[in-house]
Amino acid sequence: MKKIKMSIFAVIAIVMGIAASAFTEANTKALPKTTETTYWFLMDASGTNVTTTQVSDPSTLCPAKILPDCAREYNESQTEIVGGVRQVKSSQVNAEIDFRSKD
Repeated sequence: MKKIKMSIFAVIAIVMGIAASAFTEANTKALPKTTETTYWFLMDASGTNVTTTQVSDPSTLCPAKILPDCAREYNESQTEIVGGVRQVKSSQVNAEIDFRSKD
C-alpha cells in the first residue's frame, strides 16, 4: 500500500511539473540586433531636393541641425540603386532619420 501511495504521489508530481512548465516562458536567447547601414545625401543648392551625392560625415559641410536643407541621413532600406547609383526612394524623401543644416 505504501508503494502505491508513493507511485500515485510521483505521478501527480510529474503531472504538476508538466502542467507548470506549460505556463512558463520558453528560455530563448536574445537575437543580436542588426544595425542597418545608413547613408548621408547632400541636398541641392535650393535645399529642397535630395541629390545622389553621398558623404560619409556631413558635419564640416553642414555644421548645424536646424533645418534639413543641407544633408539628410537615410537607412539602406530607404534607398535603392538605379543605374549603378544609390538614391533615396521617392516615397522616403521626407522620412529621413537625421538631417543637418548649413547655418
